[in-house]
Amino acid sequence: MKTISRYIMTLALLLTAVTGAWAGEEPQLLTKIYASSSFLTGSQTFDDIATVTFGGTGTIAFNNGWIQNEYNKEATVAVTAVDGYTITSIKLYDVDSNNATISTSPFTAYLNKWGATYVTTGSGGAGDYVGDQVAKIEVYGYKSEPAEPAIDVKWDPATKTGTFTMPAFGVEIDPIYAPTAVFATDGNQVLTPTAIEGIFAGTTDALVKAGTVAMMGKTENPQGIVMYAVTSINQATAPELSAFSADVPTAENIADEGADVLVWYYIQGANTPDGQEATEENTFNDSEIFAEPIKVTVLPNKYDIQFNAANDNTIEAGRATVTVGGTAATVTEGKLQGVKMGSEVKVKAKPGYKFRKVEAKKGAAGKTITIGDMELTYADGDTWEAIVSKNSDKIKTIAGGYIVQVAQPEPNKYRYIKVVLSNKVNPSDIIDPSKNYEWGTIEVYS
Repeated sequence: MKTISRYIMTLALLLTAVTGAWAGEEPQLLTKIYASSSFLTGSQTFDDIATVTFGGTGTIAFNNGWIQNEYNKEATVAVTAVDGYTITSIKLYDVDSNNATISTSPFTAYLNKWGATYVTTGSGGAGDYVGDQVAKIEVYGYKSEPAEPAIDVKWDPATKTGTFTMPAFGVEIDPIYAPTAVFATDGNQVLTPTAIEGIFAGTTDALVKAGTVAMMGKTENPQGIVMYAVTSINQATAPELSAFSADVPTAENIADEGADVLVWYYIQGANTPDGQEATEENTFNDSEIFAEPIKVTVLPNKYDIQFNAANDNTIEAGRATVTVGGTAATVTEGKLQGVKMGSEVKVKAKPGYKFRKVEAKKGAAGKTITIGDMELTYADGDTWEAIVSKNSDKIKTIAGGYIVQVAQPEPNKYRYIKVVLSNKVNPSDIIDPSKNYEWGTIEVYS
């Protein structure tokens, strides 16, 4: 299929080429190569035009010619062109006037000794007979003209202008205009992709509702397909086109902690259908990447379980064990952290103990707090240590008990969370949304 850009120029060369040579050039004698006793093996180039290479069994010089002097074996004398030349034929001479011509590649003579030495244009005695040795080779052809460079048309999307350097021959410009693919509309609403809420990390749920592309005229064929790319919330510019895919993005590859992401999109215009001529009705140009990406909040897929025992026979006292997905889990201060949605949780009493009753209740809904330019997830009663575990992609704990931003603004520098006009928060402190939290800066050298 033919892809139509915003403005394509088809440049047709007005030169008429002749097969094998440029118009007006005929093969001519390029060089003469004479046999020599100083050149009997390997390769040698003559006049920077042609190279002679010996192959097969060895050759010797006898009576001013090359022969092969081993019974029932064969040597070869091959002639190839040096870059910049084209060989059309070679003429092989014996020491007398006897000769034969090879007019097709490979240009190779075959030297044999079966009772007597002789040279032919084909292997094993086939082809034309030259004589009993090769004394001279005439090389015919022409000097190759350099290939004309491809015409590089550079398109400037801002000015919608195509420019190229004029070559040393005429060109023909055949512009084809193609409209830009657009989204369909429903009344005043443009049917672009929209964010979907309530998506959990690590699932195959789509992040956006797919956009709807307008049709080609009154047909059922869309003007193109929507292409998507997902980046972090901090990316200010659209990614390269190679990052886009026609698949509607999902939360499958987003970390279990969840995250805010940006979904970028554009319409890849439809190519001309096979067997049809390109027109404004069946061929569409790509749209620009839309400047405003879609922000999607992907919910975390890890939750805490709070075990509240009615007496002192707690899990931590060794009265019971907990497994998550068949793997033993550790309960600390009555809490099991980071349990992925859909995991199987089992609580088993130790021998000699039994549960009188087990109740499972829905925990308090997660909340968010914004400190400067960062939004953190927490639950009522969380310590800052628990908040770090829920937002491990954003904050962490370092020596000295500082809760700091994962991304350092500068080497050896950290932003840490503190209370306004007060000190840093400690991992064991319980979050108090009524306090004013802010960022401080410290330098740490290891």
